[in-house]
Amino acid sequence: MNASSRSAHHLIVPDGATSAQAANAVRALKHYREQHPEASSVSLTLSGTEDATAEVPVEVLDLLIRVLTQAASGNAVAVSPVKRELTTQQAADLLNVSRPYLVKLLDQRRIPFRRVGNRRRLLLSDVMAFKHVDESERRAIAAELTADGQHYDPEDDATEQA
Repeated sequence: MNASSRSAHHLIVPDGATSAQAANAVRALKHYREQHPEASSVSLTLSGTEDATAEVPVEVLDLLIRVLTQAASGNAVAVSPVKRELTTQQAADLLNVSRPYLVKLLDQRRIPFRRVGNRRRLLLSDVMAFKHVDESERRAIAAELTADGQHYDPEDDATEQA
């Protein structure tokens, strides 16, 4: 990848050769993950003048696969770190809700937070735990509504109205 395809924001815009290389890497890494689903880490061989290896946690490998998948599709990719402690706006963005709605959740004590002066700070782990529980509840409600809809008989309504 040439230097002009990078910016100060660590945005990577892949050219054709980079996309092809990324696609090959995605195939190899996905194949490895399928063959070793229980692995907690993977050892990557770094080629060059002096071959070396790097031990990488599978969570990082999965992130790398996602980045490479986007690059293989020709999409620009940027990696942005998320700090352990978030502002209300960052947490709202992560949850894909408005900041006022997030503040309402905080006031209801649905997500723990601490105050720094007159500002609220949330731990990333607390926000992610809330997100997981909220998504689980939404899936359960959707499944219940789907089941109710499958049992609905419009003939019953017509009989009751007559």
